[in-house]
Amino acid sequence: MSRTRVPGVLAPWLVGLILFSLLAGGATAYLARPRAVLPVPQSVLDARRESTTSAAQAITRSLNGGLSSMAEVATVVDESIRQRNRALLIPFRARIWKSLYVLDQTSRTVVAQVGEPAQPAVLGEPLPKEAGMKIAQVGTTHQIVQYTPVGKPADAKYLLVGHYDPNRLSDLLTVAGAEGTWLVDRSGSVIAGVGTGTQLPQGFVPPATDPGENAAGSEARRTGDRMDVLAWASLTGRAPSNGLGWSVVSNKPVTDVAVATDDSRRRAVTVGRVLTAAVVVVFAALFLFVQRPIRRLRKVSGEPEPAVPGPKYGEAGRVAQTFAQARTTKARTTKADQSADEEMAEQR
Repeated sequence: MSRTRVPGVLAPWLVGLILFSLLAGGATAYLARPRAVLPVPQSVLDARRESTTSAAQAITRSLNGGLSSMAEVATVVDESIRQRNRALLIPFRARIWKSLYVLDQTSRTVVAQVGEPAQPAVLGEPLPKEAGMKIAQVGTTHQIVQYTPVGKPADAKYLLVGHYDPNRLSDLLTVAGAEGTWLVDRSGSVIAGVGTGTQLPQGFVPPATDPGENAAGSEARRTGDRMDVLAWASLTGRAPSNGLGWSVVSNKPVTDVAVATDDSRRRAVTVGRVLTAAVVVVFAALFLFVQRPIRRLRKVSGEPEPAVPGPKYGEAGRVAQTFAQARTTKARTTKADQSADEEMAEQR
């Protein structure tokens, strides 16, 4: 039989068992490492941001829709001035404006009005030449002032002005939550709000954005012993609302949502047990289906198990050696039988 060294199965089996055991232990240790736990689930933060963004979009559409309606009113006013020499505003008394009036741009006098008394001083100097809107202080309250030229902007003599009622925005703000939602300007001053008064969380100012840019986000804030979910979204959509720099801010106590739990260690222990069980099963199967049959084959063949296995014979080599020895034994037996038969034949 060749004396060539044949690799054994036992050594790779032992190396694989050790390596995969280390892998299972390392994976368990990695998964069980301490992790930063969010005070609230990320899904809750995302939901608050999305609902606040929806409220901001609704307010944008409402404000832009009000300005579009004002352009239609300006067309009627322009036609009435041309035909009757007076502005027709009575049919628009019940619209969305608390005060609606026509202002002579040259003399700054009010030529027609409906609703609350006109406040032309809020427009400042000089008077705007194009359609737009701004926030103005009227008495002790903030009001959204919308304006548009009557006729062509280049030669318009009159300016149509409407004071948008911020209270009409309440239903739109509740889309982001009735607990506390506000429409604020660049400095964080509240224009309109619902829920917990008109005060933003202390120290919070929405991130500044350039005109036309959109910004939205959410975070968890701790106030004393209470955890709140704070979200904000800038007004998006078409001009001019998207260039005002206004934002919708909402605040909701964390007691209304499910608080996150850190179950990473439990998951790590489960994964570690599964990996360990898999290693045991796989390598036990290898032992049962490879090592044991080879040893049983040697016993069945009648070849004694060496006390110290030879260094040049692995399990496969031992099987080959067993079969070679069996063939040799069989050949000797056959030869001996033939010799005995020949002797018996001669004696006869």
